[in-house]
Amino acid sequence: MEPSEITIRVLQEIRDELRSSRAETKEELRAVREESREEFRTVREEFRTVNARFEVIETSLRDVAQQLVMLARGIKTALDARAEVELRFADVERRLEALEKPSH
Repeated sequence: MEPSEITIRVLQEIRDELRSSRAETKEELRAVREESREEFRTVREEFRTVNARFEVIETSLRDVAQQLVMLARGIKTALDARAEVELRFADVERRLEALEKPSH
């Protein structure tokens, strides 16, 4: 063989190896791409699940906050009523003491 034929043959072998390697790389990329898509789908579904859970938690917290507001209003009403009763009771005690004091 002449040197030019050997060179052509070596170059053809290199070309064939590159083509083979390129096909393998394309397949690997396809596999990685499909795996990434599947993982992305999984993450998206998990995100939806977590988002739904947060919505439930948010609703529950709003309900609890509303109940706390109602409870605070009830306590304030009860304390106001108690203060009024205490004032009336103190007035009755004062009047009773005045009645019990001997008159001169």
